[in-house]
Amino acid sequence: MASRRNLKKRISYIAGDLFLASLFEGVNRVVVLESVENVLALIPRISHTQPGNVKGYYKKLREDLNKEVEKVADELAKIQ
Repeated sequence: MASRRNLKKRISYIAGDLFLASLFEGVNRVVVLESVENVLALIPRISHTQPGNVKGYYKKLREDLNKEVEKVADELAKIQ
């Protein structure tokens, strides 16, 4: 259970960092805030793992998290 709690905290910190990225000048705030919303939607998924396929479930969760972070990173790359 402690690792789930830590994972939830990490996702919250990532969402906070992504939100800070929305404050940069020239960033499409709509895209960034949608990503923040999608990242925060991952938190309830942590508590309800699928029995029998726990490893695959968390792998998919990490992929979804990375996809949202990459969206924001691409958006930040556009302003440079």
